[in-house]
Amino acid sequence: MDDTDRSAAATDAPWTRRGILRVGGGSLAATTLLASGAAERSLATASPDTESGATGARAVASDGDLSVSIATQNLGLGADFLSIARDNDEATVPERVGALYTDVRKSRPRERMVAIAQELTQRRPAIVGVQEAAIVRRGPRTGNDPESPDADGIVFDFLDALRAALRARETPYRPVAVATNADLEFPGRVDGEAIDVRLTDRDAILVREDADVTVQDTSTATFDASLTLPLSAERSVEIERGYARADLRVAGEPLSVLNTHLESALESVRTAQATEFASAVDAGSTPLVALGDFNDGPDGERDAYEILTETLSDVAVEGTSATGETAANGSTAATPEARISGTCCRPSSLRPPDEDGLTRRIDHVFVDGIRASHVRRFGVEAVDVDGATRRWPSDHAGVLAALTTAPAETPTATEDATATVEGTVANGSATSESAPTSPQTVEPTAKSAEAGGDTRSSTSAENPGFGVVAALSALVGGAAGAALLDRRREA
Repeated sequence: MDDTDRSAAATDAPWTRRGILRVGGGSLAATTLLASGAAERSLATASPDTESGATGARAVASDGDLSVSIATQNLGLGADFLSIARDNDEATVPERVGALYTDVRKSRPRERMVAIAQELTQRRPAIVGVQEAAIVRRGPRTGNDPESPDADGIVFDFLDALRAALRARETPYRPVAVATNADLEFPGRVDGEAIDVRLTDRDAILVREDADVTVQDTSTATFDASLTLPLSAERSVEIERGYARADLRVAGEPLSVLNTHLESALESVRTAQATEFASAVDAGSTPLVALGDFNDGPDGERDAYEILTETLSDVAVEGTSATGETAANGSTAATPEARISGTCCRPSSLRPPDEDGLTRRIDHVFVDGIRASHVRRFGVEAVDVDGATRRWPSDHAGVLAALTTAPAETPTATEDATATVEGTVANGSATSESAPTSPQTVEPTAKSAEAGGDTRSSTSAENPGFGVVAALSALVGGAAGAALLDRRREA
């Protein structure tokens, strides 16, 4: 049965791959699991956006100061492509590819995008960076080279589905910069039918349409450092990644925003990509925000994270107000590692087990020339997708930060005790509400090993989504394809 979604292509035609990869101007975690989800739910209920009517994400400039709310969210493909690397029998590749294709369908992408849209609608960030904004296509079996994909029947377009759900909630966003990364196609067998399955990975910067944000310039770039997988003695395939950039005016004030998704499967490649990304965000006179899934953090391998934090500030560490997530000692003045809890990674099935798997903080908002007045996670609760089935919206939690260039005020003793949450309204004034008065204990980082993992491991241990699309490539070429090679393309 052909489950191609032709309606997805009607609203937003996919960008051409090579055209979007080139740089140019255009229009276009520490294991700190909450003992219960009550703190997150209480903070969401008390959000100034939903309760007081304040538009906390509305961009405001006053006397040259900029205030804006910005978010990052990995959308989550819904399949763990690393699983096929356990069997290097090339003859079974179509069946394994077909099984993973079925896993994506079972993850209910459209319903999950509706859940993410609901979160964004409640919080109304002016700017959003999304990763794994995938397009999944199918087509007749052609046997083409994986890097020459031709399947054009769109089954799921994650970005299109998210935007459609946002429009349905009268909170439309437009993509202003979209970077296309890996775009690969492999043979699959689904319901007994031989097909080709094509996966296109993208990162996008979205701007809320009614926000006071204008686009000055945009660009995309591909990292020189890439993961290279041999498919045979004669052929190899590159797993390309890159970033999108948008130079904006927010309420008349300049702001540059970058969004990326660094390699998960091999630390040396991720570190090289972080070095390239850091060179693209050199300190300048314009405030800058770098968003993304960096597959590293203060509780990971740290190499990529430390490269980036040499020149950029991690708002989850540098944020000046508490976040509503209580530290292990019951104080709302959380330690840097516990300022927000983990953002990754739930099982790729996205079916809620006893624990939600958010044990590592690898999704970040980095800044230069602007600071955070508030940082929090979102998308931490499972949702009903059909009245009987529950799914997490993604294998990652999102991160929302209220940013401002205004000087920080010295907090009062009361603010220290109640974890003030700030939201800027349209006229530039601020509303605040206290975090829950009943402490919600956060598990200390040191207990992560008891939960079944080393918190200093990188995301290589489990790599759902496009973090391991590389594994799919490797298996097509048999045992020789299992080797991961760190390769830097010649300029």
